[in-house]
Amino acid sequence: MAEPTSEKHYEEKFEFPLWKLIKGRAEEKDISYLKAAEEVVPEYEKTIRYRDTEFEEAAVKKRAKEMMEVFSREHTESNKKSKEVHR
Repeated sequence: MAEPTSEKHYEEKFEFPLWKLIKGRAEEKDISYLKAAEEVVPEYEKTIRYRDTEFEEAAVKKRAKEMMEVFSREHTESNKKSKEVHR
């Protein structure tokens, strides 16, 4: 029966580019992987060229809803103050 894996196969391991960046930053600054990830991930996210239009549209709708709630609340408070002044 053939062996399912060989040692040679594992000699050259694939490392994800993000992991390489995190590992490099950790070694460079002598910090934990967690702290390195906190520094690297925000920078790395800016380089991703993936467009998820469904997510983007959901985020825009969520933000628009939040803005409308704030506007509505401010408008209501403004009307209350205006009515109090005119009494």
